[in-house]
Amino acid sequence: MSSQKFAQVIDCGATHVSAGFFSGKDGAVTLEGFYTESIGCDFSNDEEWITGVYQAVESIHQQQKFRGNVAIIVPGHLLLTKFLKIPHVAKSKRDQIVRFEAQQNIPFPLNEVVWDYEVVADDGAEFEVALVAVKLDIVDRLCSEITRLGVEVQLVEPSCMAQYNAFRCSHPDNSENVLIANIGGKSSNLLFISEGGFFVRNITLAGNGLTQAIADETGQSLADAEAEKWEDVGAAFDSGDAARYQQHIDAFLRRLVMETTRSIVNFRRQSGEEKIDRIYLTGGGSLVPGMAEHLSEKLKMPVDYYTPFEAVALGSRVDEDFAAGFQHNIGELLGCALRELGEPATHFNLLPPLIARQIRFRKKKPLIMAAALVLVGAAYMPIYSAQHTAFVFEDKIAEIDTRLNPLERIYREYSEVRDQVRNTRERIAAMKGLSESRANWIDFFGDLQERLAEVEDVWIERLEIVRSNGGQARASGSGGLFGGQQQEESGGSGDVRLQLTGRMLDRENPLERASQDTRARVSALFESILESQYIESKRDEVFDTSNPGILRFEVTLVVDPDRPL
Repeated sequence: MSSQKFAQVIDCGATHVSAGFFSGKDGAVTLEGFYTESIGCDFSNDEEWITGVYQAVESIHQQQKFRGNVAIIVPGHLLLTKFLKIPHVAKSKRDQIVRFEAQQNIPFPLNEVVWDYEVVADDGAEFEVALVAVKLDIVDRLCSEITRLGVEVQLVEPSCMAQYNAFRCSHPDNSENVLIANIGGKSSNLLFISEGGFFVRNITLAGNGLTQAIADETGQSLADAEAEKWEDVGAAFDSGDAARYQQHIDAFLRRLVMETTRSIVNFRRQSGEEKIDRIYLTGGGSLVPGMAEHLSEKLKMPVDYYTPFEAVALGSRVDEDFAAGFQHNIGELLGCALRELGEPATHFNLLPPLIARQIRFRKKKPLIMAAALVLVGAAYMPIYSAQHTAFVFEDKIAEIDTRLNPLERIYREYSEVRDQVRNTRERIAAMKGLSESRANWIDFFGDLQERLAEVEDVWIERLEIVRSNGGQARASGSGGLFGGQQQEESGGSGDVRLQLTGRMLDRENPLERASQDTRARVSALFESILESQYIESKRDEVFDTSNPGILRFEVTLVVDPDRPL
């Protein structure tokens, strides 16, 4: 009979922190304690988020005075996940090949990230690896903050891989191709699982999008809108008074269907599988009313909510109803706990290298002591001499620890200075971009003036900037250029367009509608403007010949992203 093991896991989500305390013996896993704290949903940068995580963990620590080793889970919006197919090589050379591919696919220097990989499939000709990376400064700061509570971080696991381990534990005999849609607060993980392996896609569509829509409509802060979303939306649906939320929920579900369909196509192309048999929903964002029914209807497949309770029992200190209300948080905790309690399906660890070296050094202390005793015994030294040698080694180890502590403080100070340098560089880059943008505007207006002068008899009435954010156009003004509704078609993410409105005088037909020749001159003007180095393309040409002798026109110019205005 095996001995009982314990695991302590902290799930650092985008809008909440959950902590699970597990025990395991003879293959049975028990949830001994579960706590969760909200950290809000309007953090503008990662530093504020890390501070919110620490405060939430500190609150949990006051309730459950945990000590010793802990594992933490990092959310999907902080992770870069890539799936790479690499020619088959010997295992001794695999790390070198994967490292080379990581350098090509991670958009940061490797010394600025923590990354790990695992082989997903190997057919003898090539092998497929799952590559996961996170920025070093973020995970290092996160570990340092949590360590302040007197615990030691031993494992940093990606959220998607924790979910994968949990599913394999709760469905060991699964033979279907399934999709686990983990709808989080700031991003969502779409995890595909088949007999041949797994595939992950992280999307920015998440519960905060619905919160933002409610906040925009009601004029509330994001925190108040988040509270209303959970307190009022469910009650409104129960009472039948859900009209004021329905339009936002419908829009959210439509986008989710689109992203899910696109991800299924990518998975089938990547894996060669013919179809997805079933979808499981989890994560706080999956609690949106009607989500399972809507997905099932639109995607024509069964949609269920994932429950981890098939693989974990509840301890006597865990309230069953409370745990059931937060089962969407417990799955990832279970998957990460399996690293200590059982044999997980994957073994990713994004622990910062310095912390990993410190842990390895501490683990070697008993080996150093044992080596000292062996050496003394081999030399036939008296017992008292062996004891003296052991004490000497202990003193040396203590001396090394004493020297290591200042280095750790220096490293923390270095990290703070590095963060300050990074922030300063970002501000300099922003100022440089602003300066370049101003210069570009001057050049563009000069170029536009020359082209208007060449055509003659033409003038500009209005030049309006339209900037899109996340695919939704935002512009000043309330109507179209000729009195109609302004068009706001989705463009590329973050593109800039210019709405240009003007008139051209038709000297040959002062009392009649503008001629085709005048229209051709305007079209030639449009083509001339396209030659500008700042314009990438044009769209939505509109002409108005209702005024005698004058041709009114409008056109949308798409700014070249490499030469921004």
